[in-house]
Amino acid sequence: MPRSVNAVASRARRKRMLQHAKGYWGRKKNVWTVAKNQIEKGWTFAYRDRKAKKREFRKLWIQRINAAVRAFGLNYSGFIGQLKKANIVLDRKVLAELAMHHPAAFEAVVNAAKSAKSTPSPKKVVASASVSQGKDDLKIIEGIGPKVQDLLNAEGVYTFAQLAAMTPEAIKAILDTAGSIYAAMSPDTWPQQASLAAEGRMEELKKLQDELDGGRIK
Repeated sequence: MPRSVNAVASRARRKRMLQHAKGYWGRKKNVWTVAKNQIEKGWTFAYRDRKAKKREFRKLWIQRINAAVRAFGLNYSGFIGQLKKANIVLDRKVLAELAMHHPAAFEAVVNAAKSAKSTPSPKKVVASASVSQGKDDLKIIEGIGPKVQDLLNAEGVYTFAQLAAMTPEAIKAILDTAGSIYAAMSPDTWPQQASLAAEGRMEELKKLQDELDGGRIK
């Protein structure tokens, strides 16, 4: 019985592959094993360099922008910062094109960026408002760090008085919902410490904290 080798499909597959080897030199264009390896290597480098090409062009645009803004007494990072403050949304490709081929338009962009005044972000406004309303530094309480302070703030606890009014069980419930790292903490003395801090009895608070170990009674 003759051996079945499916030669038609195999030949078609090889012909399709060799189409990609046109223009290669020597055996790389017509010897199957050599051509296959060369084609696969070429595809690998093509995939890598499609991404590298983007990085190279971005570096080139930055260099052109930096060289152009030096004539106006700016550097690249300062210029980009001014653009953001002025809410001018132009990518680096467009800016480099203006700098190279349309200097008058580029100068207008630079002048608009230089005349922009910075405005505080909404987050900063909210933060300053909360401070002006009497937000206390809860990290004074032994056992409370920046992350725990953020958790308490998220629950509406901003002052020593608010923390002092809470029970250790209520604080523990907040910590338990934040994950296992916070669930291991012991807030038993936090309301007592907060009460002393709210009343301004800092010497007594200091003496109490000397007797504690990470917020726990030794």
